[in-house]
Amino acid sequence: MKKRDIVNLVILIIVISFAAYRFYHRKYNFAKSRFALDTIVEITFTTSNKDSNPLLDRAFDLIEEYEKKFSFFQKGSKLWNINHSEMDSVQIDKEFFEILKISEDLFYKSGSLYDVTIGSLSELWDFSNTHIPSRDSIEIAQHSIGFEKIRYSENYLFRPSETKLNFGSLAKGYIIDRVVDFLKDNLVESGIINAGGDMRIFGYEKPVRIGIQHPRAEQNEVIEILQAGNQAVVTSGDYERYFEIDGKRYHHILNPETGYPSENAISVTVIAPSAVIADAYSTALFLMKPEKAIEIADQNENMEVIVYYQNEDEIDNLKSKNFSRYLVEK
Repeated sequence: MKKRDIVNLVILIIVISFAAYRFYHRKYNFAKSRFALDTIVEITFTTSNKDSNPLLDRAFDLIEEYEKKFSFFQKGSKLWNINHSEMDSVQIDKEFFEILKISEDLFYKSGSLYDVTIGSLSELWDFSNTHIPSRDSIEIAQHSIGFEKIRYSENYLFRPSETKLNFGSLAKGYIIDRVVDFLKDNLVESGIINAGGDMRIFGYEKPVRIGIQHPRAEQNEVIEILQAGNQAVVTSGDYERYFEIDGKRYHHILNPETGYPSENAISVTVIAPSAVIADAYSTALFLMKPEKAIEIADQNENMEVIVYYQNEDEIDNLKSKNFSRYLVEK
């Protein structure tokens, strides 16, 4: 065989080998959206298994299972049954325990502003029917609030009968993290879960661009663009569920100390390693004065935060010390 033929043969072998490698390492993209967790949930992922469509359905089934467990308003959910139980001591599982541990930690870090025992107060505010509760009813509900009123272990929860738990400030993030665990366990290499602005990115080689919704403009307008890697990005804002009366905005993030919607911030975005931490902190920091919120954020090594607040007629912001590294220059 001539030298030229040998070279051509080697090249052919290399080409065939490369093609075979590409064939056996093909990537397949999957995506689906569905209404769940009181919002539109979008799941997209990439895997080498071309028959992964059932994984999407199983992921959404998992979300539904968790919603039946942690939903505050869904009659018959595990949490609903706990809140309406005549017994002051009820059995809980490891996942309830995990959520309570995170909630307790933030309760004390926030100076009791972040409090999942706010359920009785949550019930009074109806944001779909433009209703402001009476001052008397708010004061009565406030008597039932206070994380120090409950006791819990890995297996049991004790709560006074009038105290109701509402995990709305962190359950969505917790569920997102569990779905990511499920997808990884099923060999999904990369993906994004977006539940109405609560996002978790995993397995990406390059950062993903994410827009922060403008808190006072149209829904499709962004105020900043972030570039985040394999992290969670969650925003809490006073524009998500609200009504206005006489020019005053009443929104769903309630301050347990006043009984009324918090007036310190209008939007808080948190970047953190997990969705449950980003979710919980976005609410906790929203309840604080912006300066205090940034002080707390800077104490967390793996967290970055931006707080938007109303400064007379202008929207101003404060950022944690390294937040700017995530901003995309306009």
